[in-house]
Amino acid sequence: MTGADDPDGVPTAGRPRALHGGAPGRALARQLRRPAARVLVGSLLGQGLVLAASPLITRLYSPGDLGALAVVTALATIVGAVAPTGWDRAVAVPRGETAARLLVVLAVSSVLVVGVLATLASWTWRHDLARLTGTPALVALWWAVPLTIVVVALQRVATAWLARRRDYGALARRSVLQGVGQLACTLGLAPLGGPSGLVLSVAAGRAASLVGSTGSRRPPDGLRSRRRPSRRLAGAVARRFRRFPLVATWSGLLNVAGQQAPLLLLAALHGSAALGALALTMRVLGAPVGMVADAVGLQVEGQLGALARARRGGLAAGLRRTLLPLAALGAVALVGTVVLAPSVFPVVFGAEWAGAGVAAVVLAPAFATQVVVSPLSRLLPLLEQQGTQLVWDASRMVATVGAIVVGSLLSPGDPMASVVAWSAASVVSYLVLLALVVRSVRRADASVAGRLGA
Repeated sequence: MTGADDPDGVPTAGRPRALHGGAPGRALARQLRRPAARVLVGSLLGQGLVLAASPLITRLYSPGDLGALAVVTALATIVGAVAPTGWDRAVAVPRGETAARLLVVLAVSSVLVVGVLATLASWTWRHDLARLTGTPALVALWWAVPLTIVVVALQRVATAWLARRRDYGALARRSVLQGVGQLACTLGLAPLGGPSGLVLSVAAGRAASLVGSTGSRRPPDGLRSRRRPSRRLAGAVARRFRRFPLVATWSGLLNVAGQQAPLLLLAALHGSAALGALALTMRVLGAPVGMVADAVGLQVEGQLGALARARRGGLAAGLRRTLLPLAALGAVALVGTVVLAPSVFPVVFGAEWAGAGVAAVVLAPAFATQVVVSPLSRLLPLLEQQGTQLVWDASRMVATVGAIVVGSLLSPGDPMASVVAWSAASVVSYLVLLALVVRSVRRADASVAGRLGA
């Protein structure tokens, strides 16, 4: 039996059947494909609506408006990643559901505190923020930043909980509602003029996704708990997983900052209006990459996470089965983007967006590498390799920001030179991350083999 105050226990009889019998077999491999497909279909429907409307959006909004969207998204994503203070990353780790619920409560409490602080900071420094990012609209729309931060952070917590419960129906539904909410805000506020419809669309979409995050199925037997948490258990859970707020918080900050800080730096160097073409590229290429990475990443957290919690080995085999299709997909996407983007972008989005096609070719290698490696990197926190993740996140942050600064110094006034350097640094960083994931998985399997052979 699992003790009432055991923060990390689970009855052996309650583990999913697919995990019994040693190394995972073909039955588990078949199960791994289905959840990713369900989530991916939901993402395709939701983000597909946004992508389909992009030709209309580029004719309703100016490049400067898309630049403002990029700045607000970057700010909210960076702070939103820190707002749960790492507790969201811990949700997938404990074997007992009661401990996981307590981690969700800790994450949501942290989000609310950070939201209040972000509101005060945005109001106090709204003029400075607008000046530093080259985005004058933030003087009036300062409140959109803390609002977006809170909903982005809450979505992270909800996603972690649904992935743990393997509620892929709810995960797919929240993706559809996110796209619908985002598009409704973008088009509905377009007649007002200015960037407000785009700037608020991120918060609107994430808020709609929270509505779709309501669970639609009961958790697997091994994740089900009927015990009410005690105060002593809450303290034990916080102590047991304290490395997540102490280490994973900063790792999460650096991870997201490594993706978003380059956009803020480019805005500071060239102004948000100069980011319009780049912002469109990030939107068109980033959406499908995000859909695939999210779907496969949730599969890694849900299915391979259950395998990691069972501590029976076989993670390397599961990693290979996930890596090979991703590598093939990344290669096809890379070739297709390089060949088609320069001619397709001006036709679909208008002649003034031709620069976005050039940016797509430059960033295609980085996005292709990201779609392969990003989902697999979720294994590091599952294996409690927070230190490894933190070192890589810091290194990637230094590499990408440094690349943009060097590119700007070598070619002043030319944002594309910085984008080229940024793309190259991103490719190298993701390849290093893949090597770290493979090493950690092999060590985990070797540890299990040594324990079983002892």
